[in-house]
Amino acid sequence: MSPAQKMLNEIAQNGLHGVDREYIIYLAKAIWYYDLRPDMGALEGPFRNDVGYFADSLGHFSVLSKEQKHALRAPLLPYKPASACDDPDLNDPLAREWHASCDIMPFFADILQFQTRHYAAGWGR
Repeated sequence: MSPAQKMLNEIAQNGLHGVDREYIIYLAKAIWYYDLRPDMGALEGPFRNDVGYFADSLGHFSVLSKEQKHALRAPLLPYKPASACDDPDLNDPLAREWHASCDIMPFFADILQFQTRHYAAGWGR
């Protein structure tokens, strides 16, 4: 099992709020620059929706082309709940759509630097 798959499994088991911020950074870069595509069917755990939410959120960033966004997000959609939850603790509408355990917003400061054009230029995209 790859390190990225182990990290995704840990999110599925413990939730976004329960993992090291370094995992979030590693996975964001793997999704944006190495075409990591989470296999939702291979994940088990009470927080599997957190993985879908996390990947779907990263698919909205402009560092990915339209085709890459589609390739990332399309396989996630069958796992997305049919209707949003009404959890008042979730500020992000996408988090409510996924019934996530927490918002990705607290992690933005950690990952935003890696989705800039300057950073992306170093990856040959």
